Amino acid sequence: MPINSESATPPPRIGKIGPYTVFVTPPATPNSSAKPESPTPIPSPPPVMAPPAQFYKEKPSSFAFFWDTVAKIQNAHASLDEHVAHWFGLNQSKYQWALDDYYESNGKKQSETKPQVKPNKIQNV
Repeated sequence: MPINSESATPPPRIGKIGPYTVFVTPPATPNSSAKPESPTPIPSPPPVMAPPAQFYKEKPSSFAFFWDTVAKIQNAHASLDEHVAHWFGLNQSKYQWALDDYYESNGKKQSETKPQVKPNKIQNV
């Protein structure tokens, strides 16, 4: 079944207004009194250029290489320490049972206890 394109409204166009996406439906028949505007030429953006090549003016010192190696070893050691402590249960409190008994005997929950915040001098004025 052919569609009569003269009487049908043209399909909506998708446009952008700021952060919003809008659908613009053009009128069914264009105004004959309006003069068609000549398309304004859009200036083309300058071509994208690659960043300039980076060259070391001096050879990196052996001290810098040593320093970077030490930093990497320290990071690996810290990560390994965390995993080993978790594996052996060393990151749990040794006296957690004592803390639980204390909070149970006082009728407090651990989440309810907050440190007292001393007011600033500005607040007292």
